[in-house]
Amino acid sequence: MSNTLSGGTAAGGIRAGGVDAARFGAGHLLERLLSAVRPEFRHDIFIPDPDSAVFFTATCALPSCPAAIRRTRIGLCERHHAWWKQAGRPDLPGWLGLAEQRLRAEVPEVPACAVGGCNRAHRRSRLCVRHVCAWDRAGRPDWDHWCTEQPAPSPVNESGCRFPACPRWSEPTTGFCAAHRRRWIAAGRPEPHAWFDQLAHSLDPRVDLRGLEPRLRLEVQYGLQCRHDAASRLTRMIRVTTAVRLIREAGVASLLDWEDERWHAYTLCPNSVGSAYQSFILDTCAALRNLAGVDPWQQQYPRAVWDLRALDLAGSQRRLDFSRIEPGWLRELAKQWARWRLSRGNTGQSVATTLRACTLLGEHLCRTAGAGAGPEHLTRIVLESWFAALAIALSNPTSRAKRINQIGVFLRDVARHDWCPQIPHSAAVYEGDMPRLPPPRPRALSEHLMRQLEDPVNLARFPTDDGRLLLMILIQCGLRLGDACKLPLDCVVRDHHDAPYLAWINHKIHGRVAFFPISTELADHITVQQRAQQQRWPQGCRYLFTRYQTNLDGNKPLHASTWRRHLDAWLRAIELVDEHGAPAHVTAHQFRHTVATRLINRDVPQSVVQDLLDHMSPAMTARYARLTNATRRRHWETAMKVNAEGDPVTVAPEHPLADADWMRLSLVRAKVTLPNGYCGAPVQTDCEYANPCLDCRFFITTPEFLAQHRRQRDDSRQQIADAEQAGLARVAEKNRRTTAKLDKLITVLEHATDSEIVVGGRRENNAAG
Repeated sequence: MSNTLSGGTAAGGIRAGGVDAARFGAGHLLERLLSAVRPEFRHDIFIPDPDSAVFFTATCALPSCPAAIRRTRIGLCERHHAWWKQAGRPDLPGWLGLAEQRLRAEVPEVPACAVGGCNRAHRRSRLCVRHVCAWDRAGRPDWDHWCTEQPAPSPVNESGCRFPACPRWSEPTTGFCAAHRRRWIAAGRPEPHAWFDQLAHSLDPRVDLRGLEPRLRLEVQYGLQCRHDAASRLTRMIRVTTAVRLIREAGVASLLDWEDERWHAYTLCPNSVGSAYQSFILDTCAALRNLAGVDPWQQQYPRAVWDLRALDLAGSQRRLDFSRIEPGWLRELAKQWARWRLSRGNTGQSVATTLRACTLLGEHLCRTAGAGAGPEHLTRIVLESWFAALAIALSNPTSRAKRINQIGVFLRDVARHDWCPQIPHSAAVYEGDMPRLPPPRPRALSEHLMRQLEDPVNLARFPTDDGRLLLMILIQCGLRLGDACKLPLDCVVRDHHDAPYLAWINHKIHGRVAFFPISTELADHITVQQRAQQQRWPQGCRYLFTRYQTNLDGNKPLHASTWRRHLDAWLRAIELVDEHGAPAHVTAHQFRHTVATRLINRDVPQSVVQDLLDHMSPAMTARYARLTNATRRRHWETAMKVNAEGDPVTVAPEHPLADADWMRLSLVRAKVTLPNGYCGAPVQTDCEYANPCLDCRFFITTPEFLAQHRRQRDDSRQQIADAEQAGLARVAEKNRRTTAKLDKLITVLEHATDSEIVVGGRRENNAAG
């Protein structure tokens, strides 16, 4: 196969939109290509190695199938998978034997000579060359009679055919039987072993590059080599063949003759299959630019759409689209801001959301100030009118607040770096500009739902084993789904007591490492998953959960959307219902709220819950962890209550009014919280006491207010001393009564052992206690 590259066929150079022609001419890149492309890729017909995981997934399950081609999930190539479906999808192991017989029957052996004992291949009239010549010399007598009279040739001096698995004797000159000698001559008398290998893989995927000009052929060969070396995704030869056809029909001298946008529009396909050959062309263009030594920012920055893969910044967001941002100065400002944010480590997804907000602001600016609006037109008045327009366009206050906050961050960064001095200083977003948000609703799942989700029978029905383990980690540890998908392979650590902890990385807070105590059972499940990963990726992998597809080296974590699909299918399978019997749906993040709520209701301090969930502030933890009404009542019932006389008060739990009194106390506690206790009066009652409640029959206090009582007693004693010194006997006597009541209250609270409550102004003992 010739792969020479003549200088005359590489004409045309590299035009604008590709590599800078003044610095990197056609000859410069061509020289680098000639030295970069390895010999195994320098063939006009590229047939990849069947052992390559980049171009093959595996071989067909049929032993005699000569093609190492893309297989289906049951281990068959497409052709034999069709056979299996036509047979009615029988049991695979038993069907393979029948398919093997059918496959062998399709390739008949070379017939032997009809003369008894002759094992040479027949040539004509069912006779080998020697016997057909003898029959001709004999005048072609009766064929059957003549064959019967011929003596059997001796096999002593005969050798077998060189062709693999051929049972016939060879001809003396070539070592092949007559039939295979003709095939060998027709193939151009190639080297036998290379010919055998070519025939063995005659049905293997391949790509024919002979229709391309020598320079384009070399560029495509370099693209195939880069795909092979990266080993990050499966590359099917049928898609590369389509890409080669499109390149040939484009009529370019080099792939870099066109911008990526033009290639993207040229290869645009109405279905998703087109993305495979489209990405091959775009990836090859990026590899050629890197080979030429071009700065990727120099290539991407002037474009209306940035390809984050070329910048090695691609994650869930692969492109940043600036084309819809108007006017032009705002688009250039957004580009400058986006480049700075990406260089700081912000994700492409977070930058893309701000760009959408800039698009909305630009559209409003053009409507209010005209298409030619400049930076000086972006005033505070325009911003306020935009806020009003958003109130109509976006009825959801949360979405509206998100857009306003994004523009506020954008304008603050622009002003801080003085990127556009023409924008008025008053063009800023303040805290008061945010719409009033409704209080966050509790998102924790009810115990009714959790009992169904944690049922071992239901858990066993999860579609995948690793997905089931990830679900258990979410339920027990409350990780974010993105952090759980990216758990490192060695994610279990132990302390000096050999207690296991889950070591996870909080990617929301710049990759901070956090720890969560886990059960020994969960640690054992993680160990099983670690062993499975080590068997699947003997060369090693980084993550506990890896992607099922386009993950040839095992270094891509499980995609969150994949697990969500499995979760939705599982919820439908177990028929999850709420307390009213209606179908229920849950999200992965609700498990995080549920873990926080469970912990806080098990009397775990909020500061500890904050550390376990790795929140940055207690306010965030408070949004996740909510006390249930049962927990509030339990705490209230276990607290020691003392009335104004210093007597403990309670109501027996089995009292008919216990539940009603609990609700009353909850209401009045919400109505009036005193500095030294709670008011037990009905909600509609007006207070008739000027004294701070110590003389009130509705006054209730608990040990948690001991510090306030002691402080008030010290103040009263000081007032007594001051009154006696000033000769104010009545004031001193009044404070002595207050001090006596406080002494009694403090004494009872310090020795509190029982739990009592006031019912209708009377003290009732707790019979159950």
